Amino acid sequence: MDFRRFLIKRIAISVVLTLVSVSVIFLALRLLPGDPFSSLIVSGGLTREQAQLIRAQYGLDDPVYIQYVRYVQSLITFEFGFSIAQSRPVADIILPRLLNTMILLVPALVITAIVSSILGSYAGWNRGSLFEQFSIVVTTFFRSTPIFITGIFFLIIFSYQLNLFPAFGMRSPVANPQGVLDTYLSADFAIHYFLPFLSTVLFFSGDFLILARNSVVERKGSDYLTLHRAKGLSEMQQLARAGRNSMLPLLTYFALRLGMMFQGIITLEVVFAWPGIGRALVLAINQKDYPTVQAAIFIMALAVIIMNLLADIMYAKIDPTVEVGDV
Repeated sequence: MDFRRFLIKRIAISVVLTLVSVSVIFLALRLLPGDPFSSLIVSGGLTREQAQLIRAQYGLDDPVYIQYVRYVQSLITFEFGFSIAQSRPVADIILPRLLNTMILLVPALVITAIVSSILGSYAGWNRGSLFEQFSIVVTTFFRSTPIFITGIFFLIIFSYQLNLFPAFGMRSPVANPQGVLDTYLSADFAIHYFLPFLSTVLFFSGDFLILARNSVVERKGSDYLTLHRAKGLSEMQQLARAGRNSMLPLLTYFALRLGMMFQGIITLEVVFAWPGIGRALVLAINQKDYPTVQAAIFIMALAVIIMNLLADIMYAKIDPTVEVGDV
């Protein structure tokens, strides 16, 4: 199978997966008991007539298939509509929070990938050493611990016991940042950023370290390193070449992780009250805010699918020994 056919096939699969994902989101919300206005009727905030009028404004009294078509059209055009709970455009709610999530996750993932890959390569080159055993035990511990448990532990120690870092939020309540740079480059932001950032780094470090370690172990006895050794290359030069040749699985795994990074971030954002897309999703679910829930989950699902597609393409392009049809 040539690369063009492979690419078309992978894109088609991604489109189908996206459609399935958005359909599941739509049906799951409609299967929930009640709707966004039921509790307001019970509490006396709305009369049944007022609730019915608002339902009609949001199209919730239309047949399900009409709602579904309108819903898919809105996702295709990225016109997410208005939030039921906040009465403002969903995009104004989701996009700033998506930026907050990306600012937390992307630097953490990049730094983790670089540092853990270097340490993992060194551990694999020095197989059986105390450093290898210690690094694997520590990173495996944090990888096997749910990220929100690590976050709660850091809160207890560093926020409540030692009072070194704030316990919640992205900035202090009294802070009044002027513009994007002042928001994300201030000292106030940095002290709020540290604990969720550290929790994320430790959670992801185990995967990259062990993957790099295993790749170097597999390549340490290879013929090309034996040739380099015969040429008189130093240990560090041989390690650098082994590490460079181990980058393919690390690059593809990085793309996969970048797409799957929303898995643990929802609970982490709740623990630290970080104003990201995960926390916005939890609040929207509690309020049965259908448009906001649909938009948030759609963006998360789309990120996973796109990064999986890029990982497949990257693997096929980087490694010429791989049959494109088998990727």
